[in-house]
Amino acid sequence: TNLRELAGLAASLEDLIDKEAIGRLETAYEVHNLPRDRPITPDQAEEVLRTYYVNFLIAGNFSADSRWEAVQKTKRFASRYTGWDAADNWLHGLLQPRITGKTAFDFAETTRMVEDIGEEYYKFNDMECLELKSTLRGMEGKKPGR
Repeated sequence: TNLRELAGLAASLEDLIDKEAIGRLETAYEVHNLPRDRPITPDQAEEVLRTYYVNFLIAGNFSADSRWEAVQKTKRFASRYTGWDAADNWLHGLLQPRITGKTAFDFAETTRMVEDIGEEYYKFNDMECLELKSTLRGMEGKKPGR
């Protein structure tokens, strides 16, 4: 495999990931009955992005037929997901600078925020992994082996 083929593969994967993310965002817009051809309010943007984020966290295994159902499932997910407070705080910290002071968001802007979630999530995930590693190390016995 040469470098050019590897670069082509990477570009194809990135395109596939982007299309999947946009598809999940479109689904979140539909569930919340929001127009993609007109701007939405900051509250609507936060709600639709939170629905997207829950879908992202559970790898696309999220479905709802209405805004009410999506909000209820998000609440249920939040109550069961042990790291929800930290995950939600991370999302809030990522989105707040992009939302503060704005009065409306078009689909392209929320798409960029979804792309940011995908591109930046590894930082939060790494932090969770380090915490888990520390917890597991604290549980290790003093004797080598079993």
